[in-house]
Amino acid sequence: MQELDDRLKRLALQAQNHPPKSPQRQKTVDRLLREIQASGCLCRPSVPGHLRGAYEEIYAIAVQNIFRYLYENIDRYDPEKEVLQWANFLLRKRFPDAIREITKLYRGVRPTQLQRLTLEDWDRIILPESENVTSPEIQEICQYLQEDPENIFRSTCIGKNPAASFQYIALQVLAGRSWREISTELGLKIPTLSGFYQRSLKKFAPKFKEYLS
Repeated sequence: MQELDDRLKRLALQAQNHPPKSPQRQKTVDRLLREIQASGCLCRPSVPGHLRGAYEEIYAIAVQNIFRYLYENIDRYDPEKEVLQWANFLLRKRFPDAIREITKLYRGVRPTQLQRLTLEDWDRIILPESENVTSPEIQEICQYLQEDPENIFRSTCIGKNPAASFQYIALQVLAGRSWREISTELGLKIPTLSGFYQRSLKKFAPKFKEYLS
């Protein structure tokens, strides 16, 4: 365990020594996060009983959010603390955020149903925002997504996975593919995909509104 702690600390300090946004820092932080993930030492906070059936989805969202925070805020690491200690502190502190995110996605589902939800259920629960958009508007949005003149849709990804960009996911949703199909193709949990999609829609809403006006 001490060897792991020392290795993680060295990586964190190396990352801090590289300029922000530099390829060297990105590469070092990527390695740090892979080491943390592979260690199996991240804590597993508890959830309310009625959400136990959604625990893995909640946990995946929480870890994704913490890793994003570590990636963007590695300069805040205090070498007086162990990296895993810091990561677990953040995970416990922010786990309720992931619970709230899942709770919003499960809106309209009775608590007694949560423990037996399947991927098929998700296709009925999570409805694409595009259902409130007319066909001509959908065609225009698809064109805007594909052109991506500011390279913002293609560069907005889940983690650092270019295959899971907002551009690709949005185009698949607009084409009528189910969340189950997209989840299987990208190897990502449906709540992770949907949460990312909903946040990105909100973020880019002014861009779409301007383009359609």
